[in-house]
This record gives sequence, structure tokens and C-alpha cells, in this order.
Amino acid sequence: MKIETATVTVPERPYSVPVERTERLPFRVRVVTGPQDLGKAVEIRSSAYSRHVPAVGAMLREAEADDYRSDVLSIFAERKADGRALGSVRLQPNLNKPLRIEGETQLPARYQGRRLIEFMRLGVENGIPGQLVTAALVKAGFEICHAAGFDFIFAAGRRSVSMLYHAMAFDDVLDGGTVALSYANHLPHGIFSIPVNQVDRRLPAKNPGLYAFMARTHHPDIDIDYEHVYRTFS
Repeated sequence: MKIETATVTVPERPYSVPVERTERLPFRVRVVTGPQDLGKAVEIRSSAYSRHVPAVGAMLREAEADDYRSDVLSIFAERKADGRALGSVRLQPNLNKPLRIEGETQLPARYQGRRLIEFMRLGVENGIPGQLVTAALVKAGFEICHAAGFDFIFAAGRRSVSMLYHAMAFDDVLDGGTVALSYANHLPHGIFSIPVNQVDRRLPAKNPGLYAFMARTHHPDIDIDYEHVYRTFS
């Protein structure tokens, strides 16, 4: 549900606890809106993948066709000091086309006929700063998905990053199995999902630190243009 005001459409908070504090971040999180933003998102994406899978990093040096789809939305974090991108992720729904992972494996029947969205090409800077950026991108991505009425969030991850999704209370769709993704150099990936309406219930027990960051803290620097979100995911 969303609340209409005279100037902007503000989504309801998707959390059952009140805000307890305000925290400023050394970066801003916002929607990719033009070629310059997309260039920054592509640069950090390629750099992040190159650290672990150089072949995929090289493949991602240019924007992909999905980056230009009118029903796809990307968000990125840019450092306040100089505007340099610190992380990005693409939110890709099944509104007009199946998810990319649906072209790689058959999803269980419980997902049929539902509004699904895939978090793709998540890439952030290395080290502790990257962990903060990841948390901010996850928070923004979840709040966008809740506001836009999606039923399930999906993500694919190699074994080395699968713990990230376990720590965020995602379900393992393949029960420990993997699928070689054609859009990730045919490397084996696990597939993970979480019901959007259960994030607020699952996360406090699974990852209380992340939940406090997401639910109990107001971050003015996570500045999402929800009119853009609603246009994209209408």
C-alpha cells in the first residue's frame, strides 16, 4: 500500500517496528536514471565480478541488453565525496518476460502465476565498506519490491556467496543443488528466494543486525524515486 501526498507517492514502511534512530551514510543510494548513472553501475559491476570471476567481469564491461529494458530498474550507491560508484544491483521482474533463471531451470509450482523479481548483477567494492553498501542496496531493493507488490525475490549465487542469502533468510529453491547459468559463464549457482511479505518476520531472528539497519534505522541517503519505481513496475 502507498500513501498519496500533494507532491509525492510515499510507500508504507514494510516493517513492524518503529524507527529508533537516523543514520547518515558516506554514500547515496538511488535509481539509475540515465547513461552516466548506468556507466557508473556497469563499471562497479565489472570491477566486482573481475575480482572473483575474471571472465564474467570482462563480459560485463559493457551494459547488457537487460539494462535498457523499460520494465527493469537498477539502483546504485555513489560516494558523496566524488560520485564514484561503490555498488549496484539490477532488479529484473517477470512482468513482461520470464525471469532469467526461468530460462535455466524449472521453478517449483508455488511460484507460478506470482509476481517475481530477480536481484541480478549485485556487485560492490571489496572489504568492510562493501558490506555497508551491500546492506544499503538490500534495504533499498527490499523496500522497492514491497512497494511495487512483488510476491517473491530471487537471487542466484555461487557457493562462495550463497551464505549471504542464507544470512538473509532466503530459501534454497534447489535444496542444495546448483544450475550452470549461461549468463554467468556456465558456472554452477544456487537459486534462492524469499517471500516479500515474510522478510519482516524472518530477518529479526536470522540476522538481527541487518534487521536493525533496515527496520529500526532511517537512512536519508537511501533516496529512492518511487514515482520512477511505480512507472517501471506498473
